[in-house]
Amino acid sequence: MKPTEFVKVNTQFWGEHLKSVSEHLPVSHSRELAGPLLYPRMMVLTETPDWNILELAGVSREYRSLEVRRQKAAGIDEYFGTTAGASAVVALPDESVVKDATIASERGKNALSDSFPATQSLLGNEMVGPSDRLLDFQPGNYAVLDRVLLAQSSGLAVRLRWNFFTIAIHRSEPADRYRDFLQRLVSNSQHLDPIGTFAVPRGEGVEQALKADQFASTYLHGLGKLTTSEFLAKHEDVLLAAYDATRLIVQPSLESADGTVTPDFILEREDGTHVIGDLALPLRETGQKHRRSLDLTAGATRLATYEKYFATAENQAFAKTKYGVDVADPRTTLIVGTQDPAADFPKAAGTTALEVVDYDTLLRLHLAAKSAPRATAVDSGPTSIATMP
Repeated sequence: MKPTEFVKVNTQFWGEHLKSVSEHLPVSHSRELAGPLLYPRMMVLTETPDWNILELAGVSREYRSLEVRRQKAAGIDEYFGTTAGASAVVALPDESVVKDATIASERGKNALSDSFPATQSLLGNEMVGPSDRLLDFQPGNYAVLDRVLLAQSSGLAVRLRWNFFTIAIHRSEPADRYRDFLQRLVSNSQHLDPIGTFAVPRGEGVEQALKADQFASTYLHGLGKLTTSEFLAKHEDVLLAAYDATRLIVQPSLESADGTVTPDFILEREDGTHVIGDLALPLRETGQKHRRSLDLTAGATRLATYEKYFATAENQAFAKTKYGVDVADPRTTLIVGTQDPAADFPKAAGTTALEVVDYDTLLRLHLAAKSAPRATAVDSGPTSIATMP
């Protein structure tokens, strides 16, 4: 299938499908749904030499025509930020479908348990292995990730990403067979749980979260108009909920004999630990018209300086006196845009124990924290990959 055909088929199919769902289910079956039905905001279509990739991204409280973004990647492993040739946690042969699951390296799974309590309600079926490579797209035609949480590691670093809906289709597949596959996906899904959507449990916290202006993909935020401090002020509740934190300190000026460092934020968590972070988002520099630029490699370097700062007792004492935080051995996190290149992650990881999280994933964690009581992780047992009938 040519890339132009891939764009045409997806634009028509998903537009018709999601519009039909939005006009029917919330009206005729509102009491039967688990809660508010949420929709994607953007359709990202990626072309590689061997694969076409569709991803539905962003989250919206109502259906709107999907924004379309086209891009290219060197290969499917680059797209998912993995290394070709290494053994993988999950192999995806034939027409594989993974739904409501977590795929993680062992280090990635530990990060979920220790650092992001809200993920416990999202784990679903857990597939965990020792490899840093999560996915192996074996010879076959289709692979589907439907509401799948990926927790990838590279060295000491971890990258967390929630996939709303993703299809990888081999480019040898003709357009008519791809349309048939999409229709089979729709036909095989439960009526009250249509593909390309998800429902969150009802509750006051969820309703308030969904009404907030910031609850949309960062594609559509107008980020270039916001400074770092303005962004953090608007999204404080999202960060506090996602990181299980009770306090946000915006752009602290941390002085030392070696100079001053200014991370974008410090989060004080409920358990007394701290997260030091930067925003690798196209925000406006304070007092300037141009946007800031911070890629993964530069972000990892900056985070390493924050770790170094808090390694000395004198600097810890300064932060406690000035900001009232007793920081020792903090976690470091970099918040990136949803479609920032995953291929940069292994190169940027190095020896720094950073966490890389995209903003759409934070929004999903925010909703999870607002909509469900904290769960205790359990062993879900062996998990198989479904195959389309």
